[in-house]
Amino acid sequence: MRARPGGAPLVGRERELSALVGAALSGPGGLVLVPGEAGSGKTRLLDEVAARARAAGVRVLRGHAVPGAGPFRPVAEALAGAADPALAGDPRLAPFRAVLARVLPTWPAGARDPSPVDPVVVLGEALAELLAVVAGEGRVVVLLDDLHWADRDTLAVLEYLAGRLDGTGVPVVGSVRSDEAPPEGLAPLRRARVAVVELGRLDADDAGALAGRVLGGDVADDVRAHVVAAADGLPLLVEDLCARLVEDGAVTRRDGTWRAAGPLPTPVPEAFADAVAGRVAALDAADRDVVRVAALLGRDLPWDLVPLAAGTDAAAAATSLRRAVDARLLVAGPDGALRWRHALIDDAELAALTAPERSVLAARAARALDRHDPSGRDLAGPVLARVAELRARGVDPDRAAALLLRLAREHRAAGAPAAALAVLEQATALAGEAHRLPVAVERVEVLALSARTDEALAVGEHLLARADTPALALALARACVASERFEEAQRLLARAGDEDDPRVRALAAHVALGRGQAAEALRLAAPAADAADAGVPEAACEALEVIGRAHRRGDPERSAAAFRRAADLAERHGLTAYRVRALSELGVAHLFGVGDGEPLHRAAEVARDAGMLGTATMLEVQAVAVDNGRLGPVAAAVPAQACAERAGRLGLRGLRGQSLGFVARGRVFADRTSEVDALLTEAASLSANPVHTASARALATAHDRWLAGDLPAALPAYDEAVDLLRRAEGANPTPSWGERAVLRTAVDPGDPGPREELRDSDVLVQSLNRGALHLCDAVAAAGRGDDPGPDLAAADELLRHRPFFRHLMRCFLLEHTVLGDPVPVLHEVLAWSAGTAEVRLTRWCRERLRALGAPVPRPQRDLTDVPADLRALGVTGREMEVLRLVGDGLANPEIAARLQLSRRTVETHVGNLLAKTGASGRGELRSRLTP
Repeated sequence: MRARPGGAPLVGRERELSALVGAALSGPGGLVLVPGEAGSGKTRLLDEVAARARAAGVRVLRGHAVPGAGPFRPVAEALAGAADPALAGDPRLAPFRAVLARVLPTWPAGARDPSPVDPVVVLGEALAELLAVVAGEGRVVVLLDDLHWADRDTLAVLEYLAGRLDGTGVPVVGSVRSDEAPPEGLAPLRRARVAVVELGRLDADDAGALAGRVLGGDVADDVRAHVVAAADGLPLLVEDLCARLVEDGAVTRRDGTWRAAGPLPTPVPEAFADAVAGRVAALDAADRDVVRVAALLGRDLPWDLVPLAAGTDAAAAATSLRRAVDARLLVAGPDGALRWRHALIDDAELAALTAPERSVLAARAARALDRHDPSGRDLAGPVLARVAELRARGVDPDRAAALLLRLAREHRAAGAPAAALAVLEQATALAGEAHRLPVAVERVEVLALSARTDEALAVGEHLLARADTPALALALARACVASERFEEAQRLLARAGDEDDPRVRALAAHVALGRGQAAEALRLAAPAADAADAGVPEAACEALEVIGRAHRRGDPERSAAAFRRAADLAERHGLTAYRVRALSELGVAHLFGVGDGEPLHRAAEVARDAGMLGTATMLEVQAVAVDNGRLGPVAAAVPAQACAERAGRLGLRGLRGQSLGFVARGRVFADRTSEVDALLTEAASLSANPVHTASARALATAHDRWLAGDLPAALPAYDEAVDLLRRAEGANPTPSWGERAVLRTAVDPGDPGPREELRDSDVLVQSLNRGALHLCDAVAAAGRGDDPGPDLAAADELLRHRPFFRHLMRCFLLEHTVLGDPVPVLHEVLAWSAGTAEVRLTRWCRERLRALGAPVPRPQRDLTDVPADLRALGVTGREMEVLRLVGDGLANPEIAARLQLSRRTVETHVGNLLAKTGASGRGELRSRLTP
């Protein structure tokens, strides 16, 4: 024979091979499924695809699924050789480092994301980005064998990648059995956007040709016909039958042709199990025992466990395994690792054992492996799963339940809730009295993590009806608090044990705050805030969060102190999720106050490093709100667009809608108004509260009309924007309230309505609205003949941290005379906007200067580096060049020569500089250059 065992030539697969190689070398990317019966040659076909792809310079990543291997096993194997931990430093992968640690053990681990983001979606995003980085400027193809054995979470990730990778040029090709009931999760995968390359049986001609290639020479017609009929078109069985015919001496080679030496054996498909049993029976008793234990251990465990499980020494086990290779039960791969020659052999051997035999072997193997470390600390992953299965088979259900509970917690930590729930279902069926409650609590927490609160309650309350179990009641209450079901949470807390328990008090405080009972929340939270000393830092962090939120409006300093304490406590105890929550609350204070948003950016960075992408996206959207005031709406639209794209991929509809609102605002100020309507229409379809989107649309109209110089149309649009918020209880205190009040007051100082409404409202929690009120009061003071200076100074103190809104509202005030000469105001706005993309605001200022007959800085000179304070005085780029040379001590003739100007022109520039800066001479001019 010419073919090594398991290495039959590829015959009759030209069409399928062409399709898969085309997908690997030049296809658009996405998922390709290769369904076929066991023995149809799926693995051999993928081997050939891999070889041809490598020959063409395509990087090949290969993995395979095996039963009981845990979540994401085939993906992890495929990436193991390509995803070096050094890649974690790639900026594109920064948000996904901890997420990728779920499948790449050498990468840094992260925390659980408390935001309602499907972990499968997050991992799918991470894998798509990683594959793009691995591909670089070339191509990469992922080949996954035996997906019929993949867990539900792996299949869900592949379903997501089917759409995500389409058009990226990164194909994922997976083989799957088509001759048995598909596992749960495979049906949705087949319905997804996937290409299918069906692998059917070989026809008679191809099967005969394959027999000749395997045997290596001509084959007599009767032998060929026998092999073709017996194999029934399955390449594996063609190979197996040919090997058996030669081994048994049923065919011999005479005159270069393989001919029958006597009666040919029974066809293989009907006798495959008998053939396997015959090979096993030919071994001696000790070798048979090792082979049967190996079958129990599964297809993907380290073979060094076999001696331990079989109760023999390593040398004897190695000899037995060698004999199993000789008997064509096992085969050595290119790397020397052993595997079953075909999965059917493993299945056939297990099926050949009686139930008592399986039970006895399983119990013995389980005891041996569990004894490897009696505490079970070394058991993890596939080994843990297999020992749990062996314990169940060996009639030790309580120990099996304990091990399955640990396995479920592993899956949960890996971001695989579906796999965790599947294991917990098994544990529930097996658990005795000792483990029934821990298993139920874990199910509740995994269901809550998956935002399946109703199911969590159904599971937990079924047990609560039979017995009071405080730990379970507390877990159910926590699930209800997370989903803001405060009535149910309070009812459950009454059954959660000691009301002085810090965990109970912290959750009760959260419930009270959620129901609007701030005083009661503070009473409950105060003792729990010191729970870290009692060894319950989570409760202390939660209580401090409640205290900070309860004091946010009435005592901002006390609020911030509570959040800072919570953040420090969480950092000390490694409670990443609580740290992010505390930092985000501090960031909200910056959002409404005068800070620069640094806590928001820091919280987002911590969240990204921990793999909490949903939370990170939410924080980034909040940071965009701060940047909108600091950098301007055009600049803020850039990160807003990135947030919208990320939120959309993560399924965060509300956050995508908020982000698109900021993008739309940026488009108005960037003079791209044709895009605004579509953006706001989509935002409205995504928002749970359409009031804010409707208000944003009216505000966009107000800005557009004002920037176009149409003040009469801008005013009613502003009225509409605020009226929508006025009628929505609990609406955000957006700066549009202050903008409207300033513009209305400047246009009609005699109407106190807008400013008094602002004064009496609760939107003054927003510092921009407080600054706007001071500007309105300055107009009123000027109307009374009083000094507006104090109010203008107070407004500047509040608004200087958000320069865009400061300049916008000062432009509104130019409808009045309270600011005096408008020219310096306009120059100051132009100084700020120089180098930005605030196209329309810059244009508005230039048009106003022209209307006033004032000099308008030439745009090209705005590119010169002029300090903001000097540009605000109207200093041009050319004048700045002259000023710097004056500072160097050069006289006018030297400056003229240096800049290639006439002496008279230089004298004019120096005169302008003296007038604009108010300097008395060249010496004082030089002082303006001092930092």
